[in-house]
Amino acid sequence: DKGLGFSSVSANLTSDVSAVSETTGAFAVLKTDGSVVTWGNASYGGNSSAVAAQISSNVDSITSTVQAFAALKSDGSVVTWGDASYGGDSSGVAAQISSNVVSITSTAQSFAALKSDGSVVTWGVGANGGDSSGVAAQISSNVSSIYSTQLAFAALKTDGSVVTWGDAGNGGDSSVVAA
Repeated sequence: DKGLGFSSVSANLTSDVSAVSETTGAFAVLKTDGSVVTWGNASYGGNSSAVAAQISSNVDSITSTVQAFAALKSDGSVVTWGDASYGGDSSGVAAQISSNVVSITSTAQSFAALKSDGSVVTWGVGANGGDSSGVAAQISSNVSSIYSTQLAFAALKTDGSVVTWGDAGNGGDSSVVAA
């Protein structure tokens, strides 16, 4: 699945580029007018035609996994595309990320959205950060920021504590240092 070649979008990249994000097979460029231009392997997010209308304006930032992109819009909503299982399909959490998202962090295979109320919403490969159900009660409020390794997340809470989830061997299990 080829997606768009660079030559088909190069005219859009001659000026006003504010940021570049990448997966392992595609690029997404954020322009100063809040629009996004993508190219590369379609399976890796190179083809954003399915969400083109949603990312044509008001995009503030772009975050990526190895095969998908997530755009945070100025209204606090999130738009995703790319490989469905690597975070490109956020339909399971669509209602939760339709507003009030303030930042997005990613592992190689999952996304975590921090909301203005201090809660966290995750999606992507479950075992590698996409499934936060085991710590849901702990990250439902008072989270101030989120950090990531390749396959795990750590949430810093306002009381100075840390909550982790994802692949145990990559930092998802902090039980040995919990105290």
